[in-house]
Amino acid sequence: MINIYKANMHKLIKNVFFILGNIIAFAVTAATTSGNFTLPFLAKYTVADRMFFVSAAMVVFFSVFSPFMVCPEYGDGVIRNRIIAGYKQVHDYVALILTMVSAVLIMSLFYILGGVAGALISGNSISDLSWIAVITMIFATIGYSILVASLCYRAKNIIAGAFIGMGMLNLAFNFVMFGNALVAFSKGVVHAIALFIYNVNSLGQWFSNTPFIDDNVNPGNAVQMILTAGVILLSIVIGTVKLERRDLK
Repeated sequence: MINIYKANMHKLIKNVFFILGNIIAFAVTAATTSGNFTLPFLAKYTVADRMFFVSAAMVVFFSVFSPFMVCPEYGDGVIRNRIIAGYKQVHDYVALILTMVSAVLIMSLFYILGGVAGALISGNSISDLSWIAVITMIFATIGYSILVASLCYRAKNIIAGAFIGMGMLNLAFNFVMFGNALVAFSKGVVHAIALFIYNVNSLGQWFSNTPFIDDNVNPGNAVQMILTAGVILLSIVIGTVKLERRDLK
């Protein structure tokens, strides 16, 4: 499994799309926090708020990147060759998940460095940034990328994987849009269910930690992390159930 992970990481750090994504993560975050490129509706917010705003872009990136990281190995026969070499499919799956976690952490590092650089350029401070909210968002992105990767791992086909990535992104977005109304007008048990639905997905957690929405939508970072842990466990079940029985043609 470690050898597969090392091979995956070697492929990851040479991936042009991933390299470009990290450069953009740094550049856009730096530009946004420095004030050199600020969307009009962000102008009234602090540097820290603007930095956190950019973090949602990683969810979009991994919606696109995950299928193209996972599915081509089926068509190229890479996974089948590993099985022939004596590895189990579960070894390949676990190595993939570790690779996706590493990919999110690497991009998060570029994102944070971009925020710090932008703050230094502007002469302002990101000291009011809620680092626990940033960590929660990074964890949510890890959970999201693992879920998308797990679904793509079962789909095998690159076309199906692309549909899964875009479908999951649209699902998360619509959960938030409909969730806004559900949370605002619900009470009691229905309200609790609405908060769960809203915060179980990464974009919901992102919205909950921005100044764009009422504070009562945020159940707390600890609860959000627990929800993400649940998403990760569900993803592992999806990725491993009856995995060794499937045929790799």
